[in-house]
Amino acid sequence: MNTPVPPPSDSDDQGGSVPPPPPPGGAAPPPPPPGYGTQPYGGQPPAGPPQYAGQQYGQPGQPAQPGYGPAPGFEQKPPRPDVKVGAGLIVAGAVIMIIGIYLPWLDEGGETRNGMDLFFTTDGDILDGPGQAVLVFAVILLGLGIALFFAGRVLAVAIIAIVVAAIAELVGLGMVGIANEDVLGGDLGIGVILQAIAPLAALAGSIAATAKRRR
Repeated sequence: MNTPVPPPSDSDDQGGSVPPPPPPGGAAPPPPPPGYGTQPYGGQPPAGPPQYAGQQYGQPGQPAQPGYGPAPGFEQKPPRPDVKVGAGLIVAGAVIMIIGIYLPWLDEGGETRNGMDLFFTTDGDILDGPGQAVLVFAVILLGLGIALFFAGRVLAVAIIAIVVAAIAELVGLGMVGIANEDVLGGDLGIGVILQAIAPLAALAGSIAATAKRRR
């Protein structure tokens, strides 16, 4: 004999063991809140920044490679200005002074004397080779001119050259006075005249080298 199954009681509904039936009409449950970790607003895929992984600088449409300037504290100085013209004038003046020592200082009617010969002053003094003093300053100027030519503008060297050239000019004028004062007389030769002119060229070259400035 079959025993009838009793209908569900109200206690089952109150216990919550059986879910309530869906609402009539088959309406779908409300959608879940939008997920912020999956897609941006609007449900469209993000444009996003350009992907740099595996890309190379310099390709079309790619960011350019950043430039690298000089490190702080290591600013590159501009090249030194060219002072070869001034240095050349100093060397030329020194060479002319040396050559002038051995050229005639006095022309005594067919006989000549140069800077390495004897000269007699009106005070009775005998000067043996006064051109040797000129030779000292000429050699110094020659060395300074060569240093400026190969080393570029060196302010200290140029200033020293100015001082030495000025002293050489005074010495050269003194040589003209010695030759002109010689008691044996005669005409002044080209050699002693060059002693008053050549230092001026060296002085001009020294000033020109000093006046050069970095651009």
